[in-house]
Amino acid sequence: MAKKRKTLAQDVEAAAKLLQRLVRLKASNDSGYALCVTCDNWYHYKEMDGGHFISRNNKAVKLLEENVHPQCKGCNGFKMKDSLTVLRYRSWMVDMYGEEFVKELEQKAYETKKFTREEVQDLVAYFKAEIKHHENRLAGF
Repeated sequence: MAKKRKTLAQDVEAAAKLLQRLVRLKASNDSGYALCVTCDNWYHYKEMDGGHFISRNNKAVKLLEENVHPQCKGCNGFKMKDSLTVLRYRSWMVDMYGEEFVKELEQKAYETKKFTREEVQDLVAYFKAEIKHHENRLAGF
């Protein structure tokens, strides 16, 4: 029996998980530790989340690498309901990308986005290649 093809929504979700892994790996030092962008504490990348600045419910920014950064589980979970944590994340974003980019990203959240299968497949291929590169870096290859 042939394997049932995943829906486009399932492919987008799988790509989002890869992106979250990639940003944690990319931000980690050679020992595998990354800084939480909202509380400034160091955690091993495997113990962190890929936290979205703009909620991942907004498809227009869901797979945008500049919208996802390492966050500890506490900051990405219940603390993201705290306005101080949200302000810290925004401040970090402004320091990283500039006020103009952050405002553009915030506006982009109101746009609608319909991914194509090819677009998602291209992103998945890129994310997987980058993940492999960073896993090799951490393994000392």
